[in-house]
Formats: sequence, C-alpha cells, structure tokens
Amino acid sequence: MGILEGIPSDAKILAIVRRATFGERLHCPRCGTSRIRRSEGRFRCTGCRKPFSLTSVSWLSGMKICPRHLWLLLLCWQRRFAFGTAVQVTGLSHITVRRWFRRFRWNLSHESPTLKDFVEADESFHGRRRRGVQRIVLGAVERRAWRFVVRTSRRRDQESTDRFLLSHVERGATVATDEAYCYQGIDTFFGYPHVTCNHSRFVFGETNRIEAVWSALKRFIRRTYDHIHPDWLPDILREFEARANAPELFVSPLTFLENSLVAVPTR
Repeated sequence: MGILEGIPSDAKILAIVRRATFGERLHCPRCGTSRIRRSEGRFRCTGCRKPFSLTSVSWLSGMKICPRHLWLLLLCWQRRFAFGTAVQVTGLSHITVRRWFRRFRWNLSHESPTLKDFVEADESFHGRRRRGVQRIVLGAVERRAWRFVVRTSRRRDQESTDRFLLSHVERGATVATDEAYCYQGIDTFFGYPHVTCNHSRFVFGETNRIEAVWSALKRFIRRTYDHIHPDWLPDILREFEARANAPELFVSPLTFLENSLVAVPTR
C-alpha cells in the first residue's frame, strides 16, 4: 500500500519522540540534570539515580509496540481508516488498534474555542432509545469561522442548555436556535440576541449549519467506527471537534507527536 512508503525508521521515530518529549537536551525528569547514563535502551540519572526511557515519562508509557507500528497507527487514525483496514495495514490485532485509537483521542492537545458573532445552537440524539443507549448531544457552531463545540448532556432542559451556552458562547453573540422551551429567556437573562426557527414545520433558516454538523457527525461515526459504545461518545465528540477546529493535528504523525508529547519540565 502507498501508506507504507516513506515510513521513518525506528531510530528516526525515537529521535522525534525524544525531541518532542525532552526538547533539545536530554535530562532527568525528576531533578533536571543532564548527567545521564544509557544502558540497554534505558537511561539512568547519575544524580538521583532515577531510571527512565524515552516513552516512560509521557502518554506513551507502557508502549509494547515498535515505533514503526506507532507511526502506522497514527497515520491510519489521522486518515480515518476503518478498524479493519488499520488491522490489515499494521498487522496488529483489532483490540490493539482500538486501544491505540482510544489513546490518541485521550491525548489530543485541543481546547474548545469560545464561539463569537453569529452562533447556531441545537440538540441531537445519538443511539436508539428503545435499547436504552440513546444519548443527548448539545452543539453550537460559529457561522463565519465554521468552528463548533459538541458535548454530551444528561438532560435536555433549560439548565443544561444555559450552562452549555455560557461555557462556550461569548456574551453578546447572536444565537439562533429552534423554538424549544429550553432556549427561552437566553436574551433576557444572559444578553444573547436570540433568533428562532420552527423545526417542527421544517423551517431551518438560520440553523442550517448546525444541522450540517449533525449530519457530518453521524457520517463520521458510521464510516470511521461503524458503531460505538455509548460511553465512548464524549471521546468521539472530542475527536470530531478537534478534526474541524485544529486540522493541523491531523496533517501527519509528526505534528501530532510534537503537539501531544509535552516537554518534560526541568526542576
């Protein structure tokens, strides 16, 4: 496959991990000294005598796959390969691929934006209610910049939507929603100029972009993960949001590692 072409060697990948984790100077993560001795692929500080490795001081701790497999898994995840395809490309088990995809989601260096200007907000339901796996998702999208925030919610009530808007939408921004009762009063109490559309009559008008977000989310889950456990939904939403708001994290494994492996502080 073409994806296998241009994969760096194990030594180059470890050099990338070392630079992203420690910076330009290898040092002890406990005391900060650069007096380090190397033995059998591990390091030991000559000051505090703490042993460590290139991966033990970051979220790569406990990694039991080779560096090339790590790079391939990142490529498959960034390009939204299905699990079956990732298993064929890497030669790893389905369980291993799923676990590493989950670990990549957990370590996304992405912060949700504060939405401004004209914002569209809505709720969506994911999963089947009759099976007891349905979850509520609240979402808001900034029309001009096409940035959005999506979060799970226990309830579809006024308290939940108010808290969501106050956390992610700048005061003074115009908010367009449907005519659901949970959005009533956001102009009076919180100062959001409020525009409404009657979705029950299939009038979407000012909220068509948030509807596009829901369609994209369902396609993303279906094509990439096929099906998910309801407990995974918050992590999937975090990944979906990061792919839109921080696309630079998904350019290559190099950019992801440089942004997610925080340099070990010196003391």
